[in-house]
Amino acid sequence: MSDKDLEKKEAETEEDEIEEITDDDACSVEEIEEAIEGFLTGDLTLAQLEGMTAEDLYGIADMGYDLLEEGKIDDAQKLFEGLNVYNPFDPYFHSVLGSIYQRQGKMEDALRHYESAVELYPEDINSWTNAGEIMLEMSADMMSEEGKKEEAENLFQEAIHCLRQSIELDPEGENASSLRARALVGVVAGTIEAARKAS
Repeated sequence: MSDKDLEKKEAETEEDEIEEITDDDACSVEEIEEAIEGFLTGDLTLAQLEGMTAEDLYGIADMGYDLLEEGKIDDAQKLFEGLNVYNPFDPYFHSVLGSIYQRQGKMEDALRHYESAVELYPEDINSWTNAGEIMLEMSADMMSEEGKKEEAENLFQEAIHCLRQSIELDPEGENASSLRARALVGVVAGTIEAARKAS
């Protein structure tokens, strides 16, 4: 088969694959207005407005996770920030963004996303543990700042609450994050006990 014949066959195949779009396929003005109103009122996500499925979004998320595993944190961050814009109600996107920001040392951003993740999906053991760990670190840093003792103590109590949530969600201790939560609570308890004995 000559190059010309091959090109002709490929062109014919492409034409066969293209579906004809008719007026029946178009949205009415009312449907478009309804979709835009749904987006503006928060009833529709940008992904839904643009016709993206959960499968589409999770395909992109898989690529982002692979980038994260390869150490390409900035690239993964861009992908997951975009996914979060398309669907801000997905706890997984928040959880991964929390992890990315935590790796970058952006603890307040990480904490905000972990809190969103557990608000959207209260069974997220990883996000509960990570949020608790960050709060413990932040409260320890605040303790040395003048005038921040009460705020530090409140944050410490929130940290313990988060870690306990993680532990309660995995009573058998099968999840690595809940095991880390148990270890953190054990260290805190040991430190408090040592401080009591010393005083």
